[in-house]
Amino acid sequence: MKKTNLALLFGVHWMLYACSPVKTPVTDQYNLTSYSTKKTAHEPTHRSLLVSLPEAVSGYQTEQMLYIKKPYELSVFAHSAWISSPANMLYPLIVESLQNSYYFTAVASGSYADKTDYRVDTQLLSFQQNFLVKPSQMELRAKVVLTHVEDNRVIASRIINERISCPQDSPYGGVLAANQATRQFTAKLSDFVIEHVKQDKV
Repeated sequence: MKKTNLALLFGVHWMLYACSPVKTPVTDQYNLTSYSTKKTAHEPTHRSLLVSLPEAVSGYQTEQMLYIKKPYELSVFAHSAWISSPANMLYPLIVESLQNSYYFTAVASGSYADKTDYRVDTQLLSFQQNFLVKPSQMELRAKVVLTHVEDNRVIASRIINERISCPQDSPYGGVLAANQATRQFTAKLSDFVIEHVKQDKV
């Protein structure tokens, strides 16, 4: 009887251990650091710009590295992650790109909305590695809105799509493609903002 109870107890403990969720440790963390260094003016204008902190839609507010192998299904790499959420990592890249354009007398970040002429808001709509195509592609999709601060007038908005082929079908291949995507994205964002500020009649 004692042996039977012991075996039963051991079996229960084994089942609890086997069924309990085990969190796989992240061993590789990656960063987004690439941005546009394109210069569009020889000297700054008198206009200033605030870059607000990018937001992300539901599902993309995470440091997890996401990928697609089935249509409409987001999956997560087990051992790889971003050092921060992609929206947070995009923030300094957008600021640096606009600063490098040399068009604005000041590019502010933080709570300076009432002290600048314009504001650019960014919403990350999707950011994942797509294995439904070969080679896999890194996909970045974001909405950009330019606003005139004084009267809160929306000047223009645009959705920017980037699809970059990965040099290898692995998480690190996605990282390399993602940094190329952020460089192209920040170049297009800067061009979009400057073009519409130039056209704005204030």
